[in-house]
Amino acid sequence: MRELFRQMLDGLGKMSKVLEEEARCLARRDPEALEQAASKKQKLAARLNDLVARQNGCLQAYGSPPDGRGLDTFLQGPDFELPDAESLRADWQEIVRLGLVCRKQNELNGAYIGLLLRHVDASLNFLHGVSSADATYGPNGMTRRGDISRRSFSA
Repeated sequence: MRELFRQMLDGLGKMSKVLEEEARCLARRDPEALEQAASKKQKLAARLNDLVARQNGCLQAYGSPPDGRGLDTFLQGPDFELPDAESLRADWQEIVRLGLVCRKQNELNGAYIGLLLRHVDASLNFLHGVSSADATYGPNGMTRRGDISRRSFSA
């Protein structure tokens, strides 16, 4: 369990840095750097998901539910009296804290991306001469605009 926790702490620390990098790329509107950050984020997410699956397997082997509450219960239980139990409990608390930090930053980044998409959509609607209310949705759920109905500018 010790090594699993160490790997999770390492992965979450790296994820936190990548999410901060992603936020900076979004602020600079740097698509190449954003693509690199997104690729790193996907690889780290896959690694963290694998670690969570391994953690769940360990919990099930001890008869605990395979989730955070099961791990909390396991680490606080009377059967958990290893010499380094306090250290493992502290590591778990740091894993939970880092996980929440990553979740919050990812949500902020996602909200910012959503805002940028709405700005692009509004600009495209303006260029096509339709209001947002006039835009329709195609079969794939994406906004579909009609032909340009007015001249927005002239040369």
